[in-house]
Amino acid sequence: MTTATQLLTKRPTSKYTLSLLLIFTLSASSTTSDSHDNQAASVNQNNTLQAGYIASNETTIKCQTHAKNIASHAEEVASTAQYLAAAKAMDNCVSSALQNRGYNNDKPTEQDNIMKMMAVATLNFIKAGDVITAAREVEKFKRIYPNQDLYFADYSSFLDTTTALLSIEPLAASQMSSLNISRALRDEIERKHYWLNH
Repeated sequence: MTTATQLLTKRPTSKYTLSLLLIFTLSASSTTSDSHDNQAASVNQNNTLQAGYIASNETTIKCQTHAKNIASHAEEVASTAQYLAAAKAMDNCVSSALQNRGYNNDKPTEQDNIMKMMAVATLNFIKAGDVITAAREVEKFKRIYPNQDLYFADYSSFLDTTTALLSIEPLAASQMSSLNISRALRDEIERKHYWLNH
């Protein structure tokens, strides 16, 4: 039989145990809830970033297509003003892509795409006669993508070609021979050099 003293001592212990159990249960459910909320927030954030990336990637593709269309038309009509417009449009596409938080410059396909847009913009600045901006574009290309280059269909170098086209001083024969440029461009530069000196 339980005495009154024993009942009094058991009751607080039971209440204490029950209180502790309740606290642990609440804290466990709160931790689980926080963990679940953090996971949901993380998934939400990833979905938002992915959606933003897809949207910005589509915008970059549309921008690039628009700039290429201007460049194609400039080729057809041989318009200096349209070459300049195409170069500026492509340069704008590059700037937008590089400023986009979703853009991953370490991803080879995205990096390759930006490099090509920069090259097209540079060549269109050259065709438009804006050699100062073209030279800046080449320097920007070298700064963003050090020790990298692009190659044309004939395996001539984009950077060597722009070096030859943008050179202020006539290139010496030894310099010319070390540049990986097309035969047609080499012949044209040699022809120009010949007529300027004879």
